[in-house]
Amino acid sequence: MARPTHCRNRQCRYYLGGTRGWITRDGYYHTTCSGSVQRYRCRSCGRRLSEQTESIHYSAKRRLNLRRIFTRVRGGSSLRDIARSEGCSPDAIGYAVLRLARQAMAAQISLLLGDGRCTRVVFDGLISCCTSGDYPVELQTLVDGSTELLLVITHALTRRRGTRTAAQRRRMAEKLSLFAPRRGAVRESISLLVGELARFIGTSHTIIDTDYHPIYRAVLRADPALAHFAAGGLITHRRTRSTAHRGTENPLFPVNLVDRLVRHRMKEHTRETIAIARNATMQMHRMWIFAYDHNFCQPHRVASGSPASRGERYGVDPSRLSAIRRSFFTTRIDLKGTMVSESIRRVWSGELESPPVRWRVGQSRNGPRIPAYAMADLNRGHLHAS
Repeated sequence: MARPTHCRNRQCRYYLGGTRGWITRDGYYHTTCSGSVQRYRCRSCGRRLSEQTESIHYSAKRRLNLRRIFTRVRGGSSLRDIARSEGCSPDAIGYAVLRLARQAMAAQISLLLGDGRCTRVVFDGLISCCTSGDYPVELQTLVDGSTELLLVITHALTRRRGTRTAAQRRRMAEKLSLFAPRRGAVRESISLLVGELARFIGTSHTIIDTDYHPIYRAVLRADPALAHFAAGGLITHRRTRSTAHRGTENPLFPVNLVDRLVRHRMKEHTRETIAIARNATMQMHRMWIFAYDHNFCQPHRVASGSPASRGERYGVDPSRLSAIRRSFFTTRIDLKGTMVSESIRRVWSGELESPPVRWRVGQSRNGPRIPAYAMADLNRGHLHAS
């Protein structure tokens, strides 16, 4: 456990970081989970802090092995399966996953500051579902074309399409009378992704690869930042048929690879008939755990023998990445002075639309509770207006 690095009081002069001697020891307190814990007090405002204040285990009722849980989640295990092996409840594992996912999103924010390194980007949608096959989900992913680095993920809950039996139509009519996804959610999620795309485009010419989805071209043309880049001849939109061979020569290969890895490693996207996400917020938190592992832990190419991750090949500062890896399972990442994208803010704060699991009787609470300290961590950053 470590001394706090800044005061938690937003009105305090040490909120952005304390100098030497800004806190003083203020006794101890005892917890069942962590035993005796050193308490501190801010010399300026009197706010009390402790060795646990910036720990990833802050406010936890039980100390779980987060490294082992992270490995199981990225390996495709369900929360109940992990809970059985850890000897605790699925809810405890769920809240541990939330802690890990917030670390993953904070690492994404801290390491990828959108400094315009991309010369080619690719984006496409991954189709899954939430609570049942009657509520499809489109996960739009933005990927760097040269390193397959996952840059942005957005979530859209849609309505079931295609041919249905009479019984299915009756069931869907009953479900939609209780909960109906917002119309235009897919276009909104694509617009959100495109709005954040401009952060990764520099002053050199950039190619944007998509398939022939009709919304892509319309949204790209409607975005003012990309329209400015296009007027200066800095971007080219290239489209490829989704039916084209999915080899390395396909311009959509980077996003197709990410799609394949998601379906291979994430249980709920492998086969939705046996492992279905029960909540959109938890679904996206697990996706960000996958993204952290994909971007900063796994080697870019296993066969090459090089240990360099996709983040390192993208140009992430190795010393900064190494520091985050060392403290990932112990200390919460500080977002001070960073730009928080709107797509991550919505996931972090639990604002995603999600259908009820018990749709016949309804639910009193939809999604996990986001604790106050987690929202305070998010507010340390600055919202990026996309």
